[in-house]
Amino acid sequence: MRRVPSCAGPYPPAHVRIAIVTDYYYPMLGGITEHVHGQATTLARRGHEVTIVTGRLLRTPPSIDGHERPPTPAEVEIVRVGAALPLYGNASQTLHTVPAGLHWQLRHLFRKRRFDVIHLHAPYNPGFCLIAPLAIPDLAVSCATYHSVFSPGPGLDTFGSLMRYWLSRLDGHIVVSEACIGSLAPYFPFDYRVIPNGIDERHFSPDAAPIDSLREDGKQVILFLGRFDPRNGLGTMLRAFERVHAEHEGSVRLVVVGDGPLRNYYRRQIPDSVAADIVWPGRVDWHRPSYYASADVHCTPCNRASFGMVLLEAMSCGRPVVASRISGFQLLMEHGRHGLLVSPADDAGRFAGALLYLLDRPAERARMGREGRRTAVARYAWSRVAETLENYYLELRENKSTRR
Repeated sequence: MRRVPSCAGPYPPAHVRIAIVTDYYYPMLGGITEHVHGQATTLARRGHEVTIVTGRLLRTPPSIDGHERPPTPAEVEIVRVGAALPLYGNASQTLHTVPAGLHWQLRHLFRKRRFDVIHLHAPYNPGFCLIAPLAIPDLAVSCATYHSVFSPGPGLDTFGSLMRYWLSRLDGHIVVSEACIGSLAPYFPFDYRVIPNGIDERHFSPDAAPIDSLREDGKQVILFLGRFDPRNGLGTMLRAFERVHAEHEGSVRLVVVGDGPLRNYYRRQIPDSVAADIVWPGRVDWHRPSYYASADVHCTPCNRASFGMVLLEAMSCGRPVVASRISGFQLLMEHGRHGLLVSPADDAGRFAGALLYLLDRPAERARMGREGRRTAVARYAWSRVAETLENYYLELRENKSTRR
């Protein structure tokens, strides 16, 4: 297998009709949702015609934002087909768009709209993204972005060869970081292009308005933001906060932004001595920058991630990060520059030590926050990532024409 470096072409392609096919989109929150929204929005603003093809959620999860969503340009069309069923896999909640007849629906949609580019997200996900390669017309350029780091299992061992055959019909294969390749290569030995997640640096900004109620009593604020999936480490975060709270004699607050089926399980773990200083706002969508702006430190004891969107959001908002020393995070942030990396991911004592170190050093926090903002804007701004995607589409189109 050969790892292909990122492309830096001379110019973007002209107006292109692009279909983005994904199981994950609003109102479902998560890293893939954020990536798809940023990709579609930025490409539309750059003059392309973009259609997001996704499933219908059977239930809209509650959010403190209500019906307010990130603005989407009028040029972005959203087509919903089938039903997105919530299941559980890879230590997190997953979505799978069914029923089986979606192959014919996709085939009809792709041919009718005559898309120039069809871009799949998480194509290994059982559902319509996995079968979509069979419905793509020969003239369209096709590619997929692989977002996950996962462990070997009976499902891939049994069906991996069939999935590989379907996915091999695609013209290009993208990973959001090098961390993905190790778990993908045994099953899908393709030539991967690394094109990272992007960030809307204007929205996720240090200038975001903080939430006064979280800061008015002068307590320092630690932020945890993410779904309540086991791999995201909320249990480790709560145990670490108990130690930080005791060391600071109650002068610190933990804000837990997110939701999930395990919410009550985690809340029952909290002793009375710290319960009053843990705030549970719920699931937050559009107003996440205000929570980053209200925090002194962002902490994520996640034990498995391919990239780390919440890290990038915190960095873009100018906040230092305490995170697990896992492959996806190490490729995004640098220990001592953007924050502190902790190993192992479930060691609450070491996370507490790292948090105490930063809480006691405001100058260090400010320096790391500035470095994080600088890195987010220079390397991950969506304008830069979208240009790389445009050039990759152009390269795939030229390669396909040459082969023909």
